[in-house]
Amino acid sequence: MQHYIYCNLKGFQRVFSRSSTWLLFCAIVIGFMGTGEMIGVTSLCRFWLLDEAGYYRLLHFFRSKAYVYGELLNAWQNFVAWQDQSVKVAGRAVLIGDHTAAVKDGRKMPGVVSMHESSETQSKPSYFRAQCWGALAS
Repeated sequence: MQHYIYCNLKGFQRVFSRSSTWLLFCAIVIGFMGTGEMIGVTSLCRFWLLDEAGYYRLLHFFRSKAYVYGELLNAWQNFVAWQDQSVKVAGRAVLIGDHTAAVKDGRKMPGVVSMHESSETQSKPSYFRAQCWGALAS
């Protein structure tokens, strides 16, 4: 299993301009696979037993100029397509999407936006701040 993960993550190394950034990417991917919770960067810090400095290093990775987001996304899409595990109908892959909104109080957290939710109850506000997590599978 370790060899399989290493070989597949090695394919992403060309996207990163520095090897230390690629290694951090690998740690983040392995952290996503290993953590039992998904509450953001904090989950990765708990998995890797990182302190406050590690938390800020992970935040810096997501804003780093050491890689181009479009190239990383393209490499990830190619990796998923290469797996060829998709369900096909009439020769076309079927994609399934889902999302969830996690309410957050922070104003300067990455990905926190104002969201609208209509409710029949007056006690709930119609706008709230949250991170929207989405997933696409085939």
